[in-house]
Amino acid sequence: MASKETTAPGFASVSRELTESIRKVLDKQAIKFVRATKLDTKNGKSEDRILVLATWRLYLLAVKVPTKVEVTFNFLEIRAMNTYPEHQVLIDTDKTTYSLRLETQDQLDHMVSHINYALSRVFNNSIYAPPICRAEGDTTDGIQQYSPISESSLDPQKTCGGFSETYAALCDYNGIGCKEEVQWDVDTIYHSQDNRELNLLDFSHLESRDLAVIVASVAYNTWFTKLYCKDMRIGSEVVDQVLHTVSKSNSLEELTLENAGLKSDFPQKMATALSENPGSMIHSLNLAHNTLDNQGVSNLIQQVCRLNKGLRLLNLSKTSLSSKGVVSLSQALCSSDDYSNSLLHLDLSKNPGVLSGEDATNLYLFLAQPNCLVHLDLSGTDCTVDSVCNSDLTYSVFSHFDSAQKKQTGGGVQNLNESLTKM
Repeated sequence: MASKETTAPGFASVSRELTESIRKVLDKQAIKFVRATKLDTKNGKSEDRILVLATWRLYLLAVKVPTKVEVTFNFLEIRAMNTYPEHQVLIDTDKTTYSLRLETQDQLDHMVSHINYALSRVFNNSIYAPPICRAEGDTTDGIQQYSPISESSLDPQKTCGGFSETYAALCDYNGIGCKEEVQWDVDTIYHSQDNRELNLLDFSHLESRDLAVIVASVAYNTWFTKLYCKDMRIGSEVVDQVLHTVSKSNSLEELTLENAGLKSDFPQKMATALSENPGSMIHSLNLAHNTLDNQGVSNLIQQVCRLNKGLRLLNLSKTSLSSKGVVSLSQALCSSDDYSNSLLHLDLSKNPGVLSGEDATNLYLFLAQPNCLVHLDLSGTDCTVDSVCNSDLTYSVFSHFDSAQKKQTGGGVQNLNESLTKM
């Protein structure tokens, strides 16, 4: 038989029976906070509910035994959270707004602190986090906005930048099971090897939606600096999260999506993502063996060449690159001496005819200037050997490679020779 108890001040009593019912309903959820609360309804009434906070989620349950969940949402659905006098808090989510009143200020502070702390663990105190995660400070009229990246929320160093916590939160947010094997691989293998490259091939046995959450977990992560995928087709869900990560991360430096089945519009989408992230640290981009739209490639090249750390590696092998794309690349490379001092690896191979006309002139001019190229592959582009191997270019490229070879393994001279002999 259902039961309901209230205390004199008007707040429901959380009895032992009710607590046990809550645990049964929430099953494996780690319960962090249980308190009676008042929920303001649209008709102006105030109704009793039980407020429960789990690690990443808020619940409002009925005050009865057996109880049931009436409202629940992941903390990541919160868009704003403001407190008011009389222990009231307004929580704006993606879908609606909830007005709650707790019994004491301590209870309200505990609730807000828990949510803020949880969100700070997801976003790793990133300055590129959504607005809910930016410190707003005090406002007028006694209203205070809380931020999960306030100074009090800072954590000591976490394993692999707290990847597992972010991953668990995003799994909960997306309604999918958290794979302990993923957390173990990252926290144990990646960490022990000091491996900063997240290789999607390590998780190729998982479904596309699981992969998407893994990629999304890198967006605000400060441990991983490389994202790698080769010879594995990735679905639209994964691609969307790659673009999201590119638009948010200020730690990602290298992106490899070689032969990943990218759609032709990916370069344009990535160019847009990069334009939204002035703090991007990307300096190496490998999109080889994907059929890509030339206008998008052209726009992406221009955007990549504006990046903060300079362009070190660009691989557009077998991407249906056109002469227009080469013009954009050449103009960008010739626009600043920075590229001569940063670009180490350039691969435009397997794009037939792309270097057969006058549109390649600026590229030859760039190659003729002193530069730090270690690997150059122009095979299968129908480029004119005489244009590449004129006396000035031969001297500048090969004299650099000769000196660089003494410092590095791999031998840039051999790489260039192999490319030239295939043309």
